[in-house]
Amino acid sequence: MEVWPNFFIVGAPKAGTTSLYFYLKQVPEVYLSPVKEPNYFSIRVIPADHYLLPIRNKSNYLRLFEGVKDEIAIGEASPSYLEDPEAPKLIHQVVPHAKIIILLRDPVERAFSHYLMMVSQGYEKLSFREAIEQILSKKSRGEFRHYLTPGQYSEQIKRYINIFGNEKVKILIFEEFIRDTQKSIEEVLNFLGINEKPSSLVENTYNPFSVSRGWYADLIMTNTMIRKIGFSLIPNPDLRQKIKGKLLKKAKKPEMFSDDRGFLEKYYMEDAKKLQNSLNRKLPWDWLN
Repeated sequence: MEVWPNFFIVGAPKAGTTSLYFYLKQVPEVYLSPVKEPNYFSIRVIPADHYLLPIRNKSNYLRLFEGVKDEIAIGEASPSYLEDPEAPKLIHQVVPHAKIIILLRDPVERAFSHYLMMVSQGYEKLSFREAIEQILSKKSRGEFRHYLTPGQYSEQIKRYINIFGNEKVKILIFEEFIRDTQKSIEEVLNFLGINEKPSSLVENTYNPFSVSRGWYADLIMTNTMIRKIGFSLIPNPDLRQKIKGKLLKKAKKPEMFSDDRGFLEKYYMEDAKKLQNSLNRKLPWDWLN
C-alpha cells in the first residue's frame, strides 16, 4: 500500500522551516521524511536540473515514507512549495485531505537572510543591492537568486486557502515562533491532531549565519555532481547538517544597509498590507504598522 504524507511544511524559505522540521522529529507520533526538502511537488520553482536536486520519481519519493509505523502525522518539509504556483494543486490531487503548515517571516529580513545563505554557500558573489537590481532588471540568470518573490506572501497564502480551506492551513509567524517556540509547537501538534505536549523540546538554533571555510568548501557546496553523490551516500539529514557545519564556520551576521532596508520596505508594503487584511490580524513587522 502506498503511504503519502498527510501534512506538508511548505515554507516560506528562511522562516523557520528547518527548526520546525527538527523539533517535530522529536515527537514520537510524528513521522517526517528523512530528506528534508524532496521538492517533489515544486515543478516550477525547483525544476528537475535545479541545484537542490529534487526527487521527481514517484517510487523514490514514496520510499521516503517506507519507515512509517503507527505515527499519526506523516509529513515532509519543502519551503519551495509556498512560492510554486503549481504545488498546491499537485499536492491536492494526490492528498486532498492534507494539512498545510506555513511559516511567514518579515519579508525584508527574509530576503536578506536568503541572500546571506547563498553568500555563505558560495553561490552569490554580488552585493545585496547589486543582486536585487539584477533581479528587478530581469538580467539575473542565477537559478538560486530567488530573494524577492518568496516574500510576496498574499497570493501564495490565498492559493493554499482556496484549495485546502482555512481549517486545513496553519499559519505561523516566524517572529512569534522564535519568541515562544514551545507554544508554537504545541499549536502545531494540536493542528495535526496530536494531544501530547512536547515535554523535552530541545530548542537549538538551526541554519545560523556562517561563512565558508575556503575554496574547497565552496566547491563541495556548489558542485552539483558532488551534491548528488553526497545525498546518495548520506541520506540522513541530521548527519548532513553536521557535515555542512564542518564546511562552514559561524560568523557575526552582517547588518543590512539602511537604504536597502528602506527600498525593500517600500517594495513589500502593498503585498504585506494585503496579507494583513486577509489574515485579519496585525503582523509584528514594525515598518508595516
